[in-house]
Amino acid sequence: MVNTRRFYKELGNLFYAIAAADKKIRREERAQIEKEIQRTWRNHDHTTDRFGTDRAFLIEFEFEAMEDENETAETAYIRFESFFEEYGNQVDVPTRHSIFNSARHIAECVRKINTTELDYLMRLKKLMRV
Repeated sequence: MVNTRRFYKELGNLFYAIAAADKKIRREERAQIEKEIQRTWRNHDHTTDRFGTDRAFLIEFEFEAMEDENETAETAYIRFESFFEEYGNQVDVPTRHSIFNSARHIAECVRKINTTELDYLMRLKKLMRV
């Protein structure tokens, strides 16, 4: 299995890329990311950090770090893409579907999926072969 700390960090990059695709992160997107962490990723595995906090919260931490650094959506996506190209063979099919579904939920949560979000989702689908 892939390093869970790194895995969750890279999910934060991916979700940031989707939310920041239109260069504006909305309150609804933040709320959706929190829902995805609670609904999907906290139950993905049961790893914790040295303080006993579920590692899935690294998703939110990385998302906020990318925002604080004012990174572009493309930079964030490329970080996830590089990670997946190196370690994707260690990510099973159900997890790939969960990643894609979470990304899609974030893209859909404001209105409809915009062109840039759709581009990222299509790239993600091709990258993960889902």
